[in-house]
Amino acid sequence: MIFPVILKGLSILYAIITGIIIVIIILITGTIITRKRAYKVKWSGSFKKLFRVNLLWFLIDLSLMIITNIAFNRFLSYDIFNLGQFLNSFGVNLLIILLRFNINVLIGTIIGMKIFNKELRESLMFFLIIQVILIAIAISIELFISFLIFIFKNEHIYPSPIVFLLCLALIVGVNIFYVNWGDKMQLVKSINSISSISIFPGIIYLSISFFTQLEFISNLLIALIISIIITYIVKIIAYRLVPLQEIRKVNILEKGKNLLKVNNLKVYYPLLGGIIKRQIGDVKAVNGVSFEIRTGETFGIVGESGCGKTTIALAILGLVNKMDGDILFHDIPISNKYSKYLRQKIQIVFQDPDASLNPRLKIVENIAEPLKNLLGITKKVEIRTRVLKLMEEVALKREHMDRFPHEFSGGQKQRIVIARALASNPELVILDEPTSALDVSVQAQILNLLKYLQNKYNYGFLFITHNLSVVNHIADKIAVMYLGQFVEIGNVDQIFSNPTHPYTQALLNSRAEINPDNQEIDFVIKGEVPSPINPPKGCTFHPRCSSDARTKECEYELPHKIKIEEGHYIWCINPPFSNKKDPIKFE
Repeated sequence: MIFPVILKGLSILYAIITGIIIVIIILITGTIITRKRAYKVKWSGSFKKLFRVNLLWFLIDLSLMIITNIAFNRFLSYDIFNLGQFLNSFGVNLLIILLRFNINVLIGTIIGMKIFNKELRESLMFFLIIQVILIAIAISIELFISFLIFIFKNEHIYPSPIVFLLCLALIVGVNIFYVNWGDKMQLVKSINSISSISIFPGIIYLSISFFTQLEFISNLLIALIISIIITYIVKIIAYRLVPLQEIRKVNILEKGKNLLKVNNLKVYYPLLGGIIKRQIGDVKAVNGVSFEIRTGETFGIVGESGCGKTTIALAILGLVNKMDGDILFHDIPISNKYSKYLRQKIQIVFQDPDASLNPRLKIVENIAEPLKNLLGITKKVEIRTRVLKLMEEVALKREHMDRFPHEFSGGQKQRIVIARALASNPELVILDEPTSALDVSVQAQILNLLKYLQNKYNYGFLFITHNLSVVNHIADKIAVMYLGQFVEIGNVDQIFSNPTHPYTQALLNSRAEINPDNQEIDFVIKGEVPSPINPPKGCTFHPRCSSDARTKECEYELPHKIKIEEGHYIWCINPPFSNKKDPIKFE
């Protein structure tokens, strides 16, 4: 008499503990998922507010669990050693979860409309997606706990748990492979959700066949077929939701609109040392730079090697993490997780075209990569038509399409790289030394090509170079950079006609010019560029400064932002003004 009572007591204790564990896991997971989802769809909700929503769900789930368990008499009839009752209990739990799902979606929708001030459709879709994810997690946990109890009790089970796990891994692997297979899947945002939805029915079917000890091999094949069929259906639905027609359209941008804005950007690389590789310092590659780029405008950055020009480009592209500052594209902050939309709208042309092109692919395939990955164009005829138009834009011919990169000259390769950068219809193109590896005559052709494309489509260009003659030809505004900081910024005429900072003057005086009467180098900047690990105190340029205005203050005071004229600024302590009014200083 005592043993059945103890057994029922253990069953009740198991049911209560299992339910509480599942609900607590759902509470924590739900808060994290809700927070990520709110950040993704740009809902303005604090973490505490989102946690309260999940806490309300937690209390409702806990109450429903107790009420429904009593209503179904689960505490009195459930036997953990009976397979039939074991599966019946799982079915009861499934009904409970579905009931909780509907109630939670209703409550979440009402909260979204009242607290977050959202419309019915937006609020319903937001909480519906979250609850679908949570219900899948809840069923998976319940199934996993039931599976553990079953295999620990049944010693002579066929097939063995190891075989079941191997078959489970097979279904998961096949499903993940099939979900990610196809060029268009790179455009789908919720690949993980598609995998979870499509794999779940197959796993349930395989688990039921395992519990009931049915013919396992045939049921494994059926489970695989179920997963593949559902994956195929979900992939078709996902393809239909990708807005291909919108992103295929080539737009001519309106000139003079805000495109990119960088505020106080700082990028530090950690310096590691010691046996345990702890951080002992920072390499201040970029240390507080700010600038703006508008549509139809070229912003040039010049400076010596190692000053941080390329690091700015990498930070804009999301390839390195910024320490501080803001990067805004169309007045919207760029998050750490770079979206496919930004990959499409911001492109880069690297310095070395040989390293940018895949030598094993033909030119048509090299240029077609962004068409497949970003625009979702997969038809061969459509790809070749689009590639041919891009090649004609950069003055290449039809017969070049099916050649390999090694069959082209340096200038032709750079044209191919530019065509590939333009394939995704970008708005901002970053040009990192695009002409440094080319002959002077070829440089002029590439620069004229870039200006032609900019005048036609009003692209914004960020042009990074060492060559002052090149930046003078193509740029509208110029920033002179030294050791991670801007020292002077202004338009082309201001920088070249009225260079004010000693470093800018030194760079212009160091230009190599062809003069048969004077073949000697007239001016050389003294010293070497200091290490960014331990830069000089005060003005970082003062050890190399040869200006007559240099004073002792330059060695310990930080440079001020000084306005020379409208749109023309320098960062200096005692600028070498000649016959000019006192400048305006900005701290």
